[in-house]
Amino acid sequence: MILNNDQILAAYKNGDITIDPFDEEQLQPASYDLRVGEQGATTSSKHLVNIREQGFMILRPGDFGVVTTHEVLRLKPQFVGRIGLRSKYARKGIVATTGPQIDPGYHGRLIVGLTNLTPRAISLPHKDDLLTVEFHKLGQPTTKPYSGPYQDRVELGPEEIEFITEQEGLALSEVITTLRSLSENVGRLTRQMKVLQWMVPIIVTIGMAIVAVK
Repeated sequence: MILNNDQILAAYKNGDITIDPFDEEQLQPASYDLRVGEQGATTSSKHLVNIREQGFMILRPGDFGVVTTHEVLRLKPQFVGRIGLRSKYARKGIVATTGPQIDPGYHGRLIVGLTNLTPRAISLPHKDDLLTVEFHKLGQPTTKPYSGPYQDRVELGPEEIEFITEQEGLALSEVITTLRSLSENVGRLTRQMKVLQWMVPIIVTIGMAIVAVK
C-alpha cells in the first residue's frame, strides 16, 4: 500500500517513519521530497564539495557526481521507500544512478549518484528538491531489516570520494571538453584553409604579372 500525504504524516508522528528534519511543505499527494544535502563531489572537481557553504554544486557536461540528501531517514521494519529523481532535474538531462529502494529498517542519509548527459552545466542548489520518495507499508514487518554497508551513514565515505578523486584517465566531462576544443580547432583551421584557397590564385596572378613586367 502506497501512503498518501496524511498517512505519511501519521507514520512520522507515530515514529514509524523518521525524516530529520521534517517539513510538511515537502509532503506531496503520495510522496515526500528530499533535498540536496551538504556534501558532494564530482569527477570534474575531484574534491569534496561543501554544498552548504558554497551554496550549490555544479555538474559539468558529462560529469558524474555524488551528493548526500539533506534529510536523515529511518524506516521501521514494516515500511519501505521507493525513490526517483524529481522531474525538473530529469527534464534537464540528469540521470540518477542510485538504487530505487530504501529497505525496511534503513537508517541514514541517502547517497545519490548523478550524471549530467547534456552539453551544458547544471547547478544543484543546497536544499533544492532532488528526490521524491513513495512510502509503502508491508503486510507485516520484515524479519530481515536492512543491515548493509550503508546503514547509519550520514556523510560521504572514503570509497565514494576516492572513486571520484583518484580515478585514472579522463572523466567523461574532460573527454567532452577535449572534443569540443578539438572541434573548435578543426573549425578554425578549416576557415583558415578557405581563406588561403581564396588568396592563392590572387598571389599566383600577382606573381605572374610581376614576372611578365620583368
